[in-house]
Amino acid sequence: MNKKILVVDDDLFMLRSLELLLSDEGYIVHLVDKSSLIKESIVAFNPDLIVMDIRLDDADGREICDKIKNSWLTTEIPIILLTGLSHQKISEFDCQADAILGKPCNYDTLLHTISDLLK
Repeated sequence: MNKKILVVDDDLFMLRSLELLLSDEGYIVHLVDKSSLIKESIVAFNPDLIVMDIRLDDADGREICDKIKNSWLTTEIPIILLTGLSHQKISEFDCQADAILGKPCNYDTLLHTISDLLK
């Protein structure tokens, strides 16, 4: 069975790029461009993994990540956060993400991280 990945970003170009990349790798991809749609998308899509930008339309991806990780229903879903912030700033993050990658992200690194988290 193909693994399902929920991609959350308010940048439509980034969403489409990730959709093409992940679909080509055989993943089933669901896109969300508004933070208000994340909760219902998780319930409806039941993802195996979430890739989410930190800076969303009206929310902070780190806070959303922690809410997901603190719910017993979704705590086991691996989350990769993407950010345009510097590596120094990334190292200062205090959140429960399974991985944090810089943007623009290296697609090979992203795919390797996804593969590792889905094992």
